Amino acid sequence: MDIMHHSSTFPLPTIPENQRPSLTYALVVLNHNLPGFAPLLWKHAQLRLCADSGANRVYDEIPLLFSREDASDVRRRYKPDIIKGDLDSVTPRFWA
Repeated sequence: MDIMHHSSTFPLPTIPENQRPSLTYALVVLNHNLPGFAPLLWKHAQLRLCADSGANRVYDEIPLLFSREDASDVRRRYKPDIIKGDLDSVTPRFWA
C-alpha cells in the first residue's frame, strides 16, 4: 500500500540538500495576490501549477518582487509547469 504524506510546515524546512528526506512539494497558484515569499515556495516546488487566471498572477506579480531585474527575464524563470482550467481568463499577454 502506498503512503502519502502531507506537510504543512511553514516556513519550509531549511535542511541541507544532501540530508533532505524525499519530500515533494507542489505549488498551486490561484487567482489571488502573491505573497512576497512566493519565489521561495516556487524554488522548493517540484511541480508548479496555475489554476486558470493564477497564470496572470504569476505573469503580472512575480516581476514586481524583483524590481531591479528585467521583467521579461523574471517571467522566463517563473513559468508554470501546468496551467489547468478552461483558460478563458488567462490574458493574451501571458501567451505572447
